[in-house]
Formats: sequence, structure tokens, C-alpha cells
Amino acid sequence: MKKKKTNTKQDAWTHYWTFAATGSSGCVPGAPAVVADSLQEIWVDFFTTLPQDGKLVDVGTGGGAVLKEARMTRPDLQLTGVDYAKVLPELAEDIIMLPGTSLERLPFPDKSVDVVTSQFAVEYAPLRQAVNEVQRVLRKDGVFLFICHHADSIIVEENVKRLGVIQDILAGSGLLQTVISVVKQKKTLDPKKQTLLFRLLQKLQMKHPDQPIVNEVAEITAQMMTAPDGLKKLLALRRDIEMEGKRIFALKKSALNSHQIEELIAQCALHHSVVQWRTIYVPGTKIPLAWYIKSECNRKKSL
Repeated sequence: MKKKKTNTKQDAWTHYWTFAATGSSGCVPGAPAVVADSLQEIWVDFFTTLPQDGKLVDVGTGGGAVLKEARMTRPDLQLTGVDYAKVLPELAEDIIMLPGTSLERLPFPDKSVDVVTSQFAVEYAPLRQAVNEVQRVLRKDGVFLFICHHADSIIVEENVKRLGVIQDILAGSGLLQTVISVVKQKKTLDPKKQTLLFRLLQKLQMKHPDQPIVNEVAEITAQMMTAPDGLKKLLALRRDIEMEGKRIFALKKSALNSHQIEELIAQCALHHSVVQWRTIYVPGTKIPLAWYIKSECNRKKSL
């Protein structure tokens, strides 16, 4: 009997939204307030333009950050969130959440949705299929707004740095695996092993001096080594770090460069005569944060 293959991408996001805090900022955890405020302003401005009682679908909704903002700004809107993850947090009673949903196979009839939104999500799907599916469900005068990862953004840059640390931590001869091996063997932490672990930690600190995850993992593993259920906790920690690594790798792979954004715009323009797009910068700087892609109502003529 063949072993059923697991979908590691779906598992990674399911794992994240299973354990993410209710107040999580989604795909930008720990983002500076100025960044969060900038994105909030964009969404509020957009929501104020939408038709009364419109049906809005947020694709790749994750923790529902966009839906929460929509509910606060426009309580009249009918809100639904879909996401590839198998588990999603519960929001308000009148907000529908549909986990386990592929962006390129949305469970809505043709021309039944007024608005489609996406914050750091649509780019993870096959773009051509996802855009075609969005256009299928949108009404003739429907609109969309996508905020997508920019390949040169500060988000991608910082996450890629973190990914490098994660890969070193998870290496076969790395700090975490060495600690797990010691605990599995149920051996005492003699001076020789203490020296080995110290050198592994020192090596990580020297290679990644600005990454707090190094000391965080070191402190946690030190506590778990002497705990009665230490091995179980260490294996769970390794799983958590592995899942984070898969999510960051997916981010790195999905972030759009200038050529890819032009292809996305061209695909969107097949259905909408006017598509606005621009780079969103970190406020007060010229550091890229994300791409902004917004359609105009189909009733409008080309400029």
C-alpha cells in the first residue's frame, strides 16, 4: 500500500493558523506600526468606495486581517474568507470562513461576487488560473484589490535572512538536532557535550549576529533538555521551525519581480479595461513594501 503524499505547503499554513494568536497580524507578524497603519489606510480607502451591501470575498484570508478591517469600516458588506489552510480562526458570526479552499477553484457561482480582495496571498497560487477564477466569480461591474509581495521588499529581505538561520538550526549537525540526539540517548550533559553545544551556538551567533531566533532557540532548548517531557517538546519545536521554514521558502518563491507583475497586470487587463498598479513603499522611505493592483469598475472606459 502506497503512503499518501502530504501537501507540505498546505500543512505549513494549516499549522500556522492552528497555533497563531487571535490578534496575529497575519503574514507580517511583528511589523512596525507605521507599516501596519499604511496597509490599514489603503484598505479603509478602498472599502469606502464599495457598493452598499456588496458581497466581498477575501482570498487567502489567513487570520482574516482584511475581513476585520472591512467589518469595522463597512458593516453592511457581506464578508467571506477563503484560504488553502485546513484550519482558520473564527471571526464574527456573520463572517463566513471557508478553509481548505484553493484560490484557483473558488466555491462560488459565476458572476456572484462584487469584490475580491487579497493581502499577500494571491501570488502564492498559479497566477493565470487564480486571476481567471477571480474574474469568473466577479460580477460584470465587480472590482478587486490585490496587495502582493514585492521581490525586493523589506518583508522578503528580512524573511530570507531568517530562513538562512532556520536552515542552519535544522541542519543535521546543527544545534537543535544535536540537542535532540543527546536527549534521545538519555545521556547526561557531560563537559564534552556542553562544549560542543556551546560551540554550535557560538557559530550560529557569529554567522547570524542580528537574528534573535538564535538565542531564542538556545534558551528554549536549554529548558527542554531537563524537562520530563523534553524530547516531545523538542520534536514539537523542530516541527514548528520546519513549518516556518516552508512558509518563508514559499514567500521567497512567490514574491513578484517587475517582470512578473507586468505579466499579472496583463492577465488582469484581459478582463478589466483599467487596472491601477504601483509600488507601496515603507512610509517615509523608498524601500519597497508591496505591490498594489486594483481594478476599476468594468463600466468605466479605458483612459
